Amino acid sequence: MAANWSDIESLVAHLFEQGLQPDRQELVDLAFAENANDDVIDALDSLNGKPVPSLEVLKQQLEANRQI
Repeated sequence: MAANWSDIESLVAHLFEQGLQPDRQELVDLAFAENANDDVIDALDSLNGKPVPSLEVLKQQLEANRQI
């Protein structure tokens, strides 16, 4: 099942606001640490291993992967 973008955005937005570019593993680790639901974890796990430069790019990648 697809994840809700607002759930993902609220979980990770602070990273991008700090100017960070987290990669897949950092995002998945954060989701586990925050007890995110399985759909959010699965969506983030679908990313490639490259750093994500912005929240908008994250959304585009998740949409391309049909995860949101």
